[in-house]
Amino acid sequence: MRSGYTVTYQMRKQKRQKRQMIGGYILTFVGVVLLAFLIIRFVCFSYTIQGDSMNPTMEKGDKHLVNRLIYHIKSPSRYDVILFKLKNEKDANYYVKRVVALPGETVQVKDGNVYVNGKKIKMFSKEKVLSPGLAGNKITLKKGQYFVLGDNYNNSEDSRSASIGNVKKNNIIGKVSIKYWPWG
Repeated sequence: MRSGYTVTYQMRKQKRQKRQMIGGYILTFVGVVLLAFLIIRFVCFSYTIQGDSMNPTMEKGDKHLVNRLIYHIKSPSRYDVILFKLKNEKDANYYVKRVVALPGETVQVKDGNVYVNGKKIKMFSKEKVLSPGLAGNKITLKKGQYFVLGDNYNNSEDSRSASIGNVKKNNIIGKVSIKYWPWG
């Protein structure tokens, strides 16, 4: 009589353990989905590259994650690729460009090269900059201003253009980071 009770008890215990295990998997799955949602909603979002101004580094149609939290913690660094929107435009476009000069620095484009504080900086394309635009003369950046260029120097509307000019920190949406599509 006692052995029948033990078998029934063990079967109930096994069923309870199985339900707890399945419940644990479900809770873990729900937690992961919720965490992914919160990260995408508040930390980063997806952006598809629109034009050719960042060639050869980024191509039209590439999908990247944009970290919108990082610049609330620290300021953009030289060579960061940023996403920004001009506040003075109604229904403004987003722009993706590379930061080449930081607040307080001077920038100038001459002889096909970019100079920051009088020193030639690293270029991301083998081509020379044909049009210095506004940067033909030295530009000194004010507090909270950044000078940005597209990596496709001769096919990019960037800080050399009066329509964009120096980018203010409060116009920067985030840092363009991980490319997730297309693979490879």
